Amino acid sequence: MEYLRPLSLIAAAWPRRLRHQMLVLLAAVMLAAMAALYLVSSQRAAAAALQSSSQWAGALARTAAGAAAPMLVRSDQPGLEKALRDIAKLPGVLRIDVRDSAGVALLSVRALSDGSLVARTLPTDMPRPPAGQQASAEPVQVGGIDALQVWTPVDPIMPLGHIGVLFSQDGERANLMSMQRELIASIALVGLLTIAAVYAFLVRSLAPLQRLVRFSRGLGEGLGRTLDQQGGSREVAELTEALNDASQTLQQQLLSIRTSEARVHSLLDATPDAILGLDREARVAMINPAATSIFGVEPEQVLGEPIARLLPQLSFDEVDRITREGMLIRSSRMARLESTALRRDGTQFPVEVAISRVGEGEDSRFTCVVRDVTDQRWIDSMLRLYNRALECATNGVVITDVRTPGQPIFYANPAFEKITGYSVGDAIGRNCSFLQGEDRDQPEIDVLREAVRQGQPATVVLRNYRKDGTLFFNELSIAPVATPEGEVTHYIGVQSDVTERERARFALAERSARLNAVFDLSPDGFVVFDREGQMVYCNQAFVQMTGWDASLPCDLESFDRRFGTLCSPAQDYAPVAAAAGEAGTHADTIELLRPERRVLARLARLNLGGHGESILYFRDVTHETEVDRMKSEFLTTAAHELRTPMASIFGFAELMLKRPVPPERQRDVLETIHRQASLLINMVNELLDLARIEARQGKDFRITQHALGGLVQETVDALMIHGDPRKVEVRIEHGDMQLTVDADKTRQAITNVLSNAYKYSPGGGPIRLHTLAAEFDDRPHVGVAITDSGIGMTPAQKARLFERFYRADPSGNIPGTGLGMSLVQEIMELQGGRIDVDSEPGIGTRVTLWFPLVEVPASITQD
Repeated sequence: MEYLRPLSLIAAAWPRRLRHQMLVLLAAVMLAAMAALYLVSSQRAAAAALQSSSQWAGALARTAAGAAAPMLVRSDQPGLEKALRDIAKLPGVLRIDVRDSAGVALLSVRALSDGSLVARTLPTDMPRPPAGQQASAEPVQVGGIDALQVWTPVDPIMPLGHIGVLFSQDGERANLMSMQRELIASIALVGLLTIAAVYAFLVRSLAPLQRLVRFSRGLGEGLGRTLDQQGGSREVAELTEALNDASQTLQQQLLSIRTSEARVHSLLDATPDAILGLDREARVAMINPAATSIFGVEPEQVLGEPIARLLPQLSFDEVDRITREGMLIRSSRMARLESTALRRDGTQFPVEVAISRVGEGEDSRFTCVVRDVTDQRWIDSMLRLYNRALECATNGVVITDVRTPGQPIFYANPAFEKITGYSVGDAIGRNCSFLQGEDRDQPEIDVLREAVRQGQPATVVLRNYRKDGTLFFNELSIAPVATPEGEVTHYIGVQSDVTERERARFALAERSARLNAVFDLSPDGFVVFDREGQMVYCNQAFVQMTGWDASLPCDLESFDRRFGTLCSPAQDYAPVAAAAGEAGTHADTIELLRPERRVLARLARLNLGGHGESILYFRDVTHETEVDRMKSEFLTTAAHELRTPMASIFGFAELMLKRPVPPERQRDVLETIHRQASLLINMVNELLDLARIEARQGKDFRITQHALGGLVQETVDALMIHGDPRKVEVRIEHGDMQLTVDADKTRQAITNVLSNAYKYSPGGGPIRLHTLAAEFDDRPHVGVAITDSGIGMTPAQKARLFERFYRADPSGNIPGTGLGMSLVQEIMELQGGRIDVDSEPGIGTRVTLWFPLVEVPASITQD
């Protein structure tokens, strides 16, 4: 590691700022360049000095050889020395040596330091020239001086010897080195100026970068700020723009991060589960507020503590093991388990733990989510209990999902199988409507659909069919299951097999319907009071009898008060409430004055004192009472009417039997007997006709269609009144109208009315018959009106016109039985017609017989 120490020292000494680094780098580059230049120039200078010295020394050697050649030829030693002295004085020449052709040194001339010359004979150990006549040069070291020894032949042709010049290279080298130093100094100066210029340029160029640096350092404090570009290069401008974009982006990212952190913190604070952050040794490093409430500890009490402090079953080794064996999710491992946790007071409680591991080795950490499942365990136990209750229930229970198309069943209990015969597997995934089979036209189904559409509960009884096809009645109660937001997600249906109940209900309904029909159709009145004495029912017959307002509530006492106001004051009314303590059946008769005179028989079955209902039965016995009265009157009248002719017949017959009657008197007696017998026979015939018509209720009528005109004319033509010359004035305007009647009975009715018109107008006067048209009950009718000018009737007489044996003239002067109009009324009513009577005393009477028409001719419409 020692070799790395200089590098660490250099790294420690290396400047931090770019301009200083560039300054050092430029200086180092310049020094390296100058050093390289120095080395190269020194080598080149040495070579150049050697070459120049070789050329100069060779030239001097040749010059010296040329000067020495004549002297050697003449063997002129002094001349040779003199010739060489001038050359030896030249700069750089250290010595000139002369050798003969045999290599013997002849002369050596050299310059001293003071400038003088010394000539002497060369010693034997001096350098020898090369063999041959070739010139040569070789560097030598003489006294610490770099020199060049050059030998050249004196004459290249003649072997006269050699001239050797020892030439010093220091002069040339000194010149070259001087030039080198000047060049290096110039380069150094240029380099220094360049460094200064580059440094100034860097300082100026890096000034905007310093602004950018300061701006970048302030981004954390003021994200979103932008920097105005103030000069600088294009790169600085681009960097400024990039930093501005980065500032905006960082601002958005920081806001997003802060929002995410706030969301995460809010989730951590709001989650009901305990979240623990564990370090690589499974010690608690973070805890959320829910954990403090679940475990009952404060954060400072567990931070840095092992997880076993809160979850005794989880040690570091256990956490490490289960997370390594857990399921890999992305870059972390997740493990789930059930465990037991400890609260601060040492209480144990069940929990569900989810542990995830992120990273490995030194970077590993854990996240632990702890959920208190105490309530969940309780809920599960309750759900098991509820499920067991559903399994044991006798009612069928189904649950449908309304969010799934078709609203299929996804749960059915065993009772469903028992009731329907379908197994749970048969029902799951199907709509409940399959129980209805083909019987889909049930109004209760629409009720269910509307309830489901509105999200409301409903209870209906449906006709369903078991798996074997048998019918059963299903009382289905449905109830919605909604989310806290009110959205209905499921429906629960509870089924009950109410077949027997429905059969009983149908039987009861049929019986009630029969009773209601009896009550509604009965001409007798019924009033029902409940146990508390409140009236709960009265039928229409009672309302028609009494004009009672059934909408007004009343009890027994108020009923007695109101009903008593309708009764005749001549009769004491017995209140029903008076028999409050006498349960049983009570009967009496009541006479009403309002709304019309009636006689009612009342039967009361009382169950007072809260033991049952009380029922009042009212029967209109007005007709029976009137019949009794009429019967008594009839018997009295009939006896009188029958006794009178019978007495005459009996008397005259006895007279003729017991006493002799003169012949002239016998005829009068026989005529009287005949007349009274005829009257008696007519009376009996009319009684028989009336009785037969009433008994048969028109069953012996032969109903056919007849024209009104012909029917009336036939009746008038057949009418004969003994001793009365008057004729009926007939005016028939609707003779073509068709009547659906019994012709004989109709002629009898018209005849009876015409006969009365004759009898009750003994003073004479016209008898008129005419036809007219009208509508009754939206149906056209045609009428036959018969008018006389007789004695007329008072309103009281008119009210009793149709009573049997009633006669408006009770004096007996007008013959008749008093049965004719009763017979006319029976005939008209049985044929669907009606009778209108208008009469005034002393003026006359008009009787109109109205017959319903088969069709409506145009003539009637015009009338």
